[in-house]
Amino acid sequence: MNASLAEPSLIIRDSSQIAKGKNSPEFDLLLLCARRHLTDFQAQRAREILDQPLDWNVLLAQAQSHRLSPLLYWQVTRTLRRHFPDALGTQLNDRFRANTARTLLLIQDLVNTVELLSRRGIQTIPFKGPVLAEMLYGDAALRECVDLDILVRARDVQEAIRTLLSAGYEDVSSLKPAQQSAFVATQYEYALRSPAGTLVELQWRTVPRYFSLFLDEEKPWNRIRPIQVCGREMNSLSPEDLLLLLSFHGSKHGWEKLIWLADVGELIASSLQLDWEYVIDTARGAGGLRMLLLGITLANKLLGTVIPNEIERPIARDRTAEHIAESICHRLQTSEIPTYVKSQIYLLRVRERWRDRLRYILRFTSTGTPMEWRIVDLPPSLFVVYSFLRVLRGLAKGFGLAMNSASRLIKRRAVV
Repeated sequence: MNASLAEPSLIIRDSSQIAKGKNSPEFDLLLLCARRHLTDFQAQRAREILDQPLDWNVLLAQAQSHRLSPLLYWQVTRTLRRHFPDALGTQLNDRFRANTARTLLLIQDLVNTVELLSRRGIQTIPFKGPVLAEMLYGDAALRECVDLDILVRARDVQEAIRTLLSAGYEDVSSLKPAQQSAFVATQYEYALRSPAGTLVELQWRTVPRYFSLFLDEEKPWNRIRPIQVCGREMNSLSPEDLLLLLSFHGSKHGWEKLIWLADVGELIASSLQLDWEYVIDTARGAGGLRMLLLGITLANKLLGTVIPNEIERPIARDRTAEHIAESICHRLQTSEIPTYVKSQIYLLRVRERWRDRLRYILRFTSTGTPMEWRIVDLPPSLFVVYSFLRVLRGLAKGFGLAMNSASRLIKRRAVV
């Protein structure tokens, strides 16, 4: 399983650049293993950690949480030639084999899905999942994949859904035709389940409309590259568009998984001729430059990914991105789960333009979703009512959060 982007190994700085030694040995080991290749220095550091007493259950739990079990198992057993404790080694080996089998099933389902849509003249770009694993790690089994993400044009979404449903796929969303149209207009992905049980997500945007990223959704289609997946040629995003997508996706979810940062690090290291002018200009025009800078900064801080010269100045200028990165590093190191309020504040801070923050607030609070549609079934002519219902639900949620905060404050004062 080879791909052209997977050839160069990840270059990293010295150990002081890997989370600055503030972590538990288990977390440090996980950070070192979160890459395709280890340098001699990294391998030596990893062996030193393995020679220490480790809480193997903590290490396993962290690897599972961050979807790094395959890379951890591969690096420790194949690269470092070390052995896990018997029970844990058996468990990780079983997980690795199960992931390999699941990956093969995903690839077969991917081929089937792409061919079904291709016969109807629907162009596709598979991304993430096994295609991303092939591109970045050279072996789809080294990245944990749970579903398939396939990009289609917005105008083709409903035809693609009908095509797959007629082939025996299950509609996970179960929306009515009018709701489906509204969903395509405001959201970004539609979930179906293949006859083999694989979750297939058709995507036509990078993020939901309410996220207010101003991207030319047609531009990536003019820059697609061919890739071989198990002998089958498919379309793939250009490295530049893939980096943007990974940055926006990771930032949208608060970079809660280390595998997402490993993907960014591997992509930067393996794409030596990356068109950084295109990447920066596209991110800035979309209002997502800080998201791009945040992902690269985190990959540098946690994994030691070298920051290319072209991006150093924008990173140095954005002190807010640096502060957000420090906060996320602390959260990842302590396994802290942010509250709903903190998550929303973060989503505002990660935007560099005030107008984008305001658009996000307005659209997020007024865009009807399937949650509102389940409350009351309205005809298409009254869909505007869902916006008001969404606002009311938001106000009720905010009131509930305020009451809970007030209650906790009163209890603290009572104790004092």
